[in-house]
Amino acid sequence: MSEGPRTLFRPLVVLCAAAVMCAGLGSRGSAQMRGAMKNRIVDAAASEMVSTIQSDSCAQFAATLKRRKSGTSSAGGMMKRDPAARARFVNKVAGPLLNKMIDCDLLPNR
Repeated sequence: MSEGPRTLFRPLVVLCAAAVMCAGLGSRGSAQMRGAMKNRIVDAAASEMVSTIQSDSCAQFAATLKRRKSGTSSAGGMMKRDPAARARFVNKVAGPLLNKMIDCDLLPNR
């Protein structure tokens, strides 16, 4: 990869940083504005992740999943605290992720 190491879950880091920024708006912005900003951030992170999933070869995708299993996500906590953001993200990413796992024969056998 000429563009350096890419990680499948890099958008989650962006999402987490943006959530902190949204929380900092406090009294300066309305709850509706913060919600709209959070939705745009979740959508952008999901779109970037879907793009990465679709552009990776099966070998790249498998390597990313293997690396990901051993790591932890700082955005995981944010997704647990905000069920609406998690649902929005999962609804956009789950289909392409599962399809790639099927196409690349990466579903676990149990």
